[in-house]
Amino acid sequence: MKKICILFLTFFFSYTAHAGMEGSGDIKLSPYSVDQFEKYLSDYNHNKKKGGKEKHGKGLVFSISSDGMHSGYYYCFQGGSCTPDEAKTKNYCQSSAKKRIGKKITCNTFAIGRKIVWNNLNRVVPKNINVKNFLEELDMVSNTKPPKDLDSEQKKQLKSLFEAGIMTKKEYEEALKQIK
Repeated sequence: MKKICILFLTFFFSYTAHAGMEGSGDIKLSPYSVDQFEKYLSDYNHNKKKGGKEKHGKGLVFSISSDGMHSGYYYCFQGGSCTPDEAKTKNYCQSSAKKRIGKKITCNTFAIGRKIVWNNLNRVVPKNINVKNFLEELDMVSNTKPPKDLDSEQKKQLKSLFEAGIMTKKEYEEALKQIK
């Protein structure tokens, strides 16, 4: 009886350890994230630093922030035997977002293999299909246009960085001079 209980608990905890990593809520992928998702699904050269079969492979887990702006993925190199690691992919997405923008962002699993699991959608992205069109049909692509007046948009962003304490007054003023 003790062995059965231990066996049950082992399976229960190993299954729930990664449960709930799928994202939920409305999501609109930015052009950057759509591009990354296309690369994730392709036989793209995933790692330019590595050579041979280690730079090509199959996407296992794709993680994205809830605003659709930041993403990261984990792939298994060609000929490798790998299992999806949602936690590793989520951490990679979050750390790369923090490096880019300087603040903590939460990422969740968007797809496992070719299956989109966001909001429990469970839709498989067919091979040889235009990925952006597929995502647009699911209403998951951001169609926001960049602002026409980039200078004023950059000034607003700089001001928010200054007000948040991310930039010093000197850095803020130097950045403003570069825009003008």
